[in-house]
Amino acid sequence: MLSYEDKIEIFKQCIQSKNGSYSDLMKDELYFHFFENENDLDFLNNIETKQEIEQKIDFLISKMIMHEHEGGLSEIIYHYV
Repeated sequence: MLSYEDKIEIFKQCIQSKNGSYSDLMKDELYFHFFENENDLDFLNNIETKQEIEQKIDFLISKMIMHEHEGGLSEIIYHYV
């Protein structure tokens, strides 16, 4: 089982990895939201594996892309975290 600190590090590494697509901009927003603004990462307590963290990031990015025209990205992140 991953420790909370391990989960944070995995989350951080995943959102810092880039693939040259539009999702990179969303990853930058996630990084800014959680690490620059020091928002709560408690949702990671409900996640057990690296794969689940990656899936959560993919889910958040898809929701951010789908709903970015509807409001601020921070609101979208809060809604789906």
